[in-house]
Amino acid sequence: MTTNNALAQVLLNSFEQHKPQLRGKRVWLACSGGRDSLSLAHLCQQLFNADKLPFLPQLLHINHGMQQANTAWAQQVSSWAQQNQMPCQVLKINLIKKTEQEARQARYQAMINVMNHQDVLILGHHQDDQVETLLMRLFNGAGVNGLSGMKEWSIKSSQNQEGAQKNIVLWRPLLSVSRQQITQYVDKEGLSYIDDPTNVALHKSSSDLNPDQLNDRAWLRSVLLPHITQRYPKAKQAIARTGQLMHEASVILNEQCSLDLSQSTISDRAFCSVLDINQLTRLSTARQSALIHSWLAPTAAELPPSRRLVEDVLSLMHRQDSNHQTCLYWDSGRYQYQIRSYQHKLYRLWHSWEQWLQVAPTTQQVSLDIDKGIASPLWLKPTSTGFEWHLQGLNLLIAELKRQLAADIEAKAETQTEVDSNENKSITASKGATLIFQPLPRSQKIALPGRVGRKSGKKLLQALDVPSFMRQSVVLCSLQLSSAPAQQQSIPLLVITPEQTLVLQSPFLQSIAQLVENRKLISKIHNL
Repeated sequence: MTTNNALAQVLLNSFEQHKPQLRGKRVWLACSGGRDSLSLAHLCQQLFNADKLPFLPQLLHINHGMQQANTAWAQQVSSWAQQNQMPCQVLKINLIKKTEQEARQARYQAMINVMNHQDVLILGHHQDDQVETLLMRLFNGAGVNGLSGMKEWSIKSSQNQEGAQKNIVLWRPLLSVSRQQITQYVDKEGLSYIDDPTNVALHKSSSDLNPDQLNDRAWLRSVLLPHITQRYPKAKQAIARTGQLMHEASVILNEQCSLDLSQSTISDRAFCSVLDINQLTRLSTARQSALIHSWLAPTAAELPPSRRLVEDVLSLMHRQDSNHQTCLYWDSGRYQYQIRSYQHKLYRLWHSWEQWLQVAPTTQQVSLDIDKGIASPLWLKPTSTGFEWHLQGLNLLIAELKRQLAADIEAKAETQTEVDSNENKSITASKGATLIFQPLPRSQKIALPGRVGRKSGKKLLQALDVPSFMRQSVVLCSLQLSSAPAQQQSIPLLVITPEQTLVLQSPFLQSIAQLVENRKLISKIHNL
């Protein structure tokens, strides 16, 4: 099989593998005009014209202005695309820091900005690129996931200025193809490609290069790898094979880590995730580290945490003292997190969420005389604070209180010769009665169900298992009866925290508990 046919077959095989995921997706191709991306664009065009590929990708070329020739290169790519009847967009970016890393990130962001959510971007990375990536990660101390190298099919996430997330697919169909095979292809097809001098010409002898003037990847490509392959001719294929084995190992490890995480998670919201420390400590140290590493960066758009941070979190998790004020800070590149522990629980909080927790709930009254058809939720905090917190099922709570108050009146009036209808009893019983929602008064003594005595202040919050950083966001719901004796006018019914709704000891305990248990009375929090 000729090189041309071999490359075409590699692309077709990759297409067949990902055909279900490609169905209905718009496909783009990042084309710098170099031999790798231009050969890939030419392959797509040839296979499309031969009816072997059902799409013709749109080319995206980035002019980042780092070199004087960039404008000429953009024109060269545009002209080639026009001659070959391929759609092409040239995107110009302005770099603040003219570094390779900055340029790479800016290129991706510029392309993502013009793509739609879940579009596919084809990249021309090949086996030699994979080898260089693996060596760079090895020298930087990467683990199994890092040493698995670039993935043929992966998701890249981005966030716009409004905070909306966009996911695109990165498709690298030529990872099994060597640079030499690509060079043979472009030479045979007579493709006029761009030779970027920053990549360092492959034919240039390493003795003619000044290592101090090369970036890391160029040094690996032009200095180190020629020495390695001189001694070990099949080193590149072996390194690429190791990357594939590491990828398979990472799949197994990630599956185990996901299982461990699911079994250790108490609750999991983007702004507040909680782990069970008791469950975590049953795992081996290695599995604890892997779990924490994954937990600290829950989305693909976030940076992986450092080894030092993982160790600090593990140390926090294993602390035996009663100091719950320790807080670790972590900027994942997308969110700023706080890591805290309390009563055998480990918390990962958005920093903005922790600040929201310090905003006091709203004090408000709801009359029991209100129309029984009420459907609106009760907002427990102002909605202009980045999150909304509301109580659903308030109408059911009011109806239940009115029913039980009416039943109490009927029991007391059973000796009377004339008994009002249930509706009249309900109206009479609830007349002037109100529900009061307020920040939990620290001085108020409250009876918890199934516990002896009453508690107030810090002891009550400890008994409720409320972490210190959530104690400003505790709501007490009481029933105020104007017709009852003074000492019985206020009846605590519920304590509502961001984590739970707890029914208190009262004459209404059983009926309200049923509403909570059936999730008909529930508080919900959403980030805006």
